[in-house]
Amino acid sequence: MLGEMEVVVDGIIYQLQLRGGISRVFSEILPRMCSMDGSLRIYMLKQGRLKQSLPVHPHITFCSIPYINHCPYPRRLWEPIIRIANESMRRLKVGSGKNKIWHSTYYTIPKKWKGCLIVTVHDMIHERFPDLYNTKNDEQFRVVKKHCIQEADAVVCVSENTRRDLLYFYEVNADSVYVIPNAYSDVFKKRQTDNIPAGISIEQPFLMYIGSRACYKNFDLLIRAYSRWPQRKEINLLFVGGKLWSQSEQQVLTELGIENQVKLLRDINDKTLCYLYNKAVGFVYPSLYEGFGIVLLEAMACGCPIIASRIPSTVEMAGDCPIYFDPAEEDDLLNALDIALFQGRSSERIRAGLEKVKSYSWDKTATQTLKVYRAIGAS
Repeated sequence: MLGEMEVVVDGIIYQLQLRGGISRVFSEILPRMCSMDGSLRIYMLKQGRLKQSLPVHPHITFCSIPYINHCPYPRRLWEPIIRIANESMRRLKVGSGKNKIWHSTYYTIPKKWKGCLIVTVHDMIHERFPDLYNTKNDEQFRVVKKHCIQEADAVVCVSENTRRDLLYFYEVNADSVYVIPNAYSDVFKKRQTDNIPAGISIEQPFLMYIGSRACYKNFDLLIRAYSRWPQRKEINLLFVGGKLWSQSEQQVLTELGIENQVKLLRDINDKTLCYLYNKAVGFVYPSLYEGFGIVLLEAMACGCPIIASRIPSTVEMAGDCPIYFDPAEEDDLLNALDIALFQGRSSERIRAGLEKVKSYSWDKTATQTLKVYRAIGAS
């Protein structure tokens, strides 16, 4: 592409997520791509209230678009009108898209767009688990996502497993689907320090879990297995991130008799998270499905033992470094916890993990994404 390469990025994920893997990806790669290619100009749209900061670079321009977020009654009548009004205001701001690339952070395509389209697919959870995601909103999300994927000139998948799932569920040209793995921040590394970050109170050894506790994350199996683990009286289970305990979660913890040993820590930064990885007995990753798993790379980079469900994406990116268990078997998880406790931080798994993470970097992710921009822009 001659001259400037103009990319319009819909920053919708920054309105939806307080923090998370998807927003982390764009925050890491967009400034890097601008630094790598002086001809790249990114116009980032913000329409509505942001939950976190947008990525910053001299070649990233923020475009604020008026947004109507109040819907009067009757909603059935006004919602379509407001949706059209918001779409119209966005179109007036970004234009027709001719000679530009549209890259949405979370499955949006402007109407009557005449430029190129690229979509990043982070996972296929809604397609794999329609019984867990069975509301009207979930079905609408699948429809919108499918439309974006099938209309795109290029589709970026974060893992080979995600690519296989996408090609299984949707009829798309396989040649237009690229695999570009995510990475991790260099904040995460092995550290020898006893300086406890402010606001952290850790009284005894702990296992840790990170992120939301959505149904596919296998929260129930984890806490039930932990409640049966003989070592739990000496080793706490620390949940990092996610929402406050729901009433039903709190009730289960009480019924299992582990409410005093299961802790919740929220709103921490990467430096504190790195400290926790370096101090934990192990990091438990019990998911039924994941698209990638940035937290796995973070744990390996810190030399933290990993106890993980044997699912395709984890095997793809982490190889034999984790101690695996069947995500449907409590006893298998209990056995894996015992192995992690016995092997500690001096096992061959830990050394292999420290070596394996060297193959992942946000610079590499940015470079490969930039190549896709150039490929679809040139065509």
